[in-house]
Amino acid sequence: MSISESVVTPRKPAFAWIVVGGLAVAALAALAAWHLASPKRTGPVTTGDAAPAFTRDALDGRHVSLGDYRGRVVLVDFWATWCGPCHLQADILAPLYAEYRERGVEFLSVSVGEEVETVRDFVAKRPSPYPVLVDPADELTPTYGIVALPTVLIVDKAGKVAYFNFGISDAETLRKALAQAGVA
Repeated sequence: MSISESVVTPRKPAFAWIVVGGLAVAALAALAAWHLASPKRTGPVTTGDAAPAFTRDALDGRHVSLGDYRGRVVLVDFWATWCGPCHLQADILAPLYAEYRERGVEFLSVSVGEEVETVRDFVAKRPSPYPVLVDPADELTPTYGIVALPTVLIVDKAGKVAYFNFGISDAETLRKALAQAGVA
């Protein structure tokens, strides 16, 4: 076989792989810098963590702080009016609230990322038996590391996270989590 008959396979330039690798490293570095520079990002919270403090306005005009309930077990439901599964979660929570309020458990509903009037109109059509707080600037989502709605949080009497779940939490699971949080 002569030189003219041999087939030479072209090689991919190493330069292209160096560029792709460099871009990937730069993207990861930018993401890490953004994460570290974000002062509000403390989440996601995990069981046993101190629950991040917050104060929000309730639809009834009160300023409500999580710290107001220190020494009591608190269930917090993060939701939005446009979230269909959030409506189902509210239907699960309403009878639990009736069952547990006599045992000293507080429930709070926190609407995230929506204007107060949107939430007020929604609650007028679908009343909540427990306080509805509003977080129109959506500041609590990054604070708690919430990536899906609904999200249910249970805080024990010491202010520690006893339960944290993205998506729908069924009644039996919540009963067990409340028991683990110290509710008799």
